[in-house]
Amino acid sequence: MHMHGIVMTATLAEAPGDADRVEMHLLVQGVGPGQPRRIVVPMEILIAQPEVEPESIAVHAFDADVHEEAPKRWVAEAITFAARRVLRPE
Repeated sequence: MHMHGIVMTATLAEAPGDADRVEMHLLVQGVGPGQPRRIVVPMEILIAQPEVEPESIAVHAFDADVHEEAPKRWVAEAITFAARRVLRPE
């Protein structure tokens, strides 16, 4: 599924069932009706895009292709983030 919106929060967490893997959990808004509000960025993407840090992508726009890996667990296959903030600083 292709989707785009705004990253509201981003946090790093251990992957379920594998403490050696890290993934990023994104809470997003502005996506289409029926699209997920939480998506997971797997470790492979984080390694390929080392500039992607939770602090650097919060309140930035994103564009992603995701798939439902398990019920209510949407994983990004590819994701890009806008270079500039979308929302004003707090």
